[in-house]
Amino acid sequence: MRICVGFLIGNDGVAPKDVIETLERAVDELRFNDISPIVESLTPTDFSDNEAKALLGLLRRKRQFSDLERAASLFTLAGNNAPVVRRQWAQALIDQDRVEQGLCALEAMRRTLAADDDERPEVEGLIGRAHKQRYINHGGEENLIRAISAYRPNWQNRKGDYRWHGINMAALLSRAKKDNVDPIVDDDPRDIAKALRDEIESLPNKDTTIWDAGTAMEASVALGDNADALNWAKRYVSFPKIDAFELASTLRQMKEVWQLDGTELGRKLLPVLECELLQKEGATLEPTTTRIEDTGGFEAVYGPESHVRLRWIDTMYRACHAIARVFNTATGEPFGTGFLIKGSKFNAAWGDDAVFFTNAHVVSPSPADEAQIAPGSASAEFTKLDGRPTVELGELLYTSPRVEYDISVFAIEPPANAETLEPSYYPPAPAQPGQRPQRIYIIGHPKGGDLAVSLYDNSLVGCAKCRAHPDGENCVHYKTPTEGGSSGSPVFNREWKPFAIHHRAVDDLEVNEGILFEPIKMALSP
Repeated sequence: MRICVGFLIGNDGVAPKDVIETLERAVDELRFNDISPIVESLTPTDFSDNEAKALLGLLRRKRQFSDLERAASLFTLAGNNAPVVRRQWAQALIDQDRVEQGLCALEAMRRTLAADDDERPEVEGLIGRAHKQRYINHGGEENLIRAISAYRPNWQNRKGDYRWHGINMAALLSRAKKDNVDPIVDDDPRDIAKALRDEIESLPNKDTTIWDAGTAMEASVALGDNADALNWAKRYVSFPKIDAFELASTLRQMKEVWQLDGTELGRKLLPVLECELLQKEGATLEPTTTRIEDTGGFEAVYGPESHVRLRWIDTMYRACHAIARVFNTATGEPFGTGFLIKGSKFNAAWGDDAVFFTNAHVVSPSPADEAQIAPGSASAEFTKLDGRPTVELGELLYTSPRVEYDISVFAIEPPANAETLEPSYYPPAPAQPGQRPQRIYIIGHPKGGDLAVSLYDNSLVGCAKCRAHPDGENCVHYKTPTEGGSSGSPVFNREWKPFAIHHRAVDDLEVNEGILFEPIKMALSP
C-alpha cells in the first residue's frame, strides 16, 4: 500500500469524486508515475457514466494513452458499455499506433449507434482519424477517400463537433489535390475553410474555445493566408489551459497532413508550436528541424518577447547537433545515446577537441560492464545533422565501470557542423515545499528511434549517494521516464546546460538516476 498525495492506493470504497480529484492533481502536477496506481485502484462499478467520462478525459488530455486504455478496459469489464467509454478505449488504441484494432472497435460501435446518438459524430470522426492515419502511414488512395467520407456527413449536417469534421475535410481534400487522388466528392476545401473561419470570427471572444482558435489557424493554412494563420496561432497558444494534447494534435496535423516542413509557413509556424509544447512538459517532442530559419513566426506570436523564446529554443536545437545514436558498426543495431563535449571541460590534457561521452554499459572493453558493444565496433550517428552522418568512435580515453561512474569517453572526429555541449557542474536545486518541481530535460534516442526530448513527469527529485560512492552525493534522481536506448543521454537544466549523464532506472525508488558531471570531472582531472 502506498500514499499518493492524500490518497491511499489500494483501499476500497474511495468515492469516484475523490479518485477523479486525486488523478487531476497528479495530472496537473505532472506526477505521471502516480497515474497507473490510481487507475488500478478505482472501483469501476462505483462510477456513473459522467464520472467515467471525466476520468477518461483527464487521461486523454495529458496523452496518457496506456492508462486510458487500461481505465476504459476496467469500466468495460465491469459492465459499463457506455459509448463514451468504448470510444475513449478505441482512441487510446489509435494513439498507440494500434490503428487497425481501434478502427475495428469503432466500426462495430457505429453499427450499434442510433443516427441521433450524441456519440455517433464522435465515433465517425475517429473513424476518419483512423483512415487518415492509415493513409499517412501506408498510403493507399482508398484510405484517404474513406477518411474524407467519414468526416463529410457531420460537416454537411452540422452535427456534433462539426468544425472538427469540417477542418479535417478541408485538410484531406487539399492533400488529395496535392497527391493527385480523386476524392470522389466535389467539395471545395477553400470553401469549407472560409466558412469555418468566418463562423469562428463571428463568435464573441468569450465563446471562442481552444479548438476554435486552432481550427481558424488551420483554416487560414488551407486558404494560404500565412499572416492570418500566425495571428490565430497567437490566440491559440495564449489560451491559459492549452496543454500537450491540443498542441501535439495540431503539430501532427501540420506536419503529417499539411506537410509544412520546409515550407515558408512551416519555417515560421512549426518552431512556435514546438516551443509551446516544450513549455507544457506533457509530451515527448521529436524535433523535425534544428534551426530557426525564419524568425517571423516568433515575432508575430510573441512580439517584444520573441527574442527570449527564440534564444531558448535555438539553444535546444543546437544541443541536438551534439547528440548521437550509438550503434554497432558491423550490424547497424542501435544500443544507446552519446554526446560531444570539449575535452578540456573534463581533462585539460585532452585539449579543446571534442570527445564523446556515453555509458560504460553501452560501450566498454570490460565483460563486467555487460556492454552491448566493444570499443572498435562502435559508431555514432548524428541524426539531426544534414545527411545524418556517421562516425566511428576512436581511441578509448577513459572508462569507469557501470557500478561506479558508468562512463566511457572516446576520441572522435566529429562531423562538420556538429556542436559541443557546455556542461554545468552544479545540478538545479530541488524545489522547496509548496513550490512546483524543478523541471529537467533529457535528449536521447529512446528505443533506438529518432532523437526525442523527454518531457513527461520530468521532475527533479534531488541528489543522492551512488551505490559505489556512499561518501558523497554523486547522483541525481529525477522522474523523467526513459526507455532502452536512452542510456548515455545528457540530462539538461532549464537553460539547456547538461549537468549529468543518464545512467539507469532505480525501480525500488521509482526514479531514474544520472551521474553528476562534478564528480566525473574530479575523477578525470589529473
